[in-house]
Amino acid sequence: CGTGDLLESLKKKAELVIGVDKSPRMLAEAGRRFQGDGKNINLRLGQLEHLPLREGEANVAVINMVMHHIPDPLAAIEEAYRILKPGSLFIIVDLMHHDQEIMRERFGDRWLGFSIDEIRQWLERSGFEFKTNHCFDLKKNLQGFIVTSTRIKK
Repeated sequence: CGTGDLLESLKKKAELVIGVDKSPRMLAEAGRRFQGDGKNINLRLGQLEHLPLREGEANVAVINMVMHHIPDPLAAIEEAYRILKPGSLFIIVDLMHHDQEIMRERFGDRWLGFSIDEIRQWLERSGFEFKTNHCFDLKKNLQGFIVTSTRIKK
């Protein structure tokens, strides 16, 4: 969840928003941001590949611009399947495949983005039904994507 930019929007649409980050520093900053905001923000220390949520605990999951930083994006998708209730919405926002190697050095990217076909295959392999995708322009000649899917029973 980083410092909570996305949580700010999500908290207006949900009874409870759970933000997860592997950095205690980021969680502390998000905690300060939402201090006194009520009980609908819950911050948890964890990683995408091992989320601190019970099986079927979530109604919606969003992975926003972080999959290109983790060693095993498929494991993150499989973990999202585990924590979602059947029929739940899963949204992935990330970078389209690109060739800007500087991103590895400058920002610690492990992956130079992804193709929609690659994301679709991982989703379907993990038990999701691919629904929609939308591409959008970013700075530095990069493109991003938003993919939506729903959790189905395996």
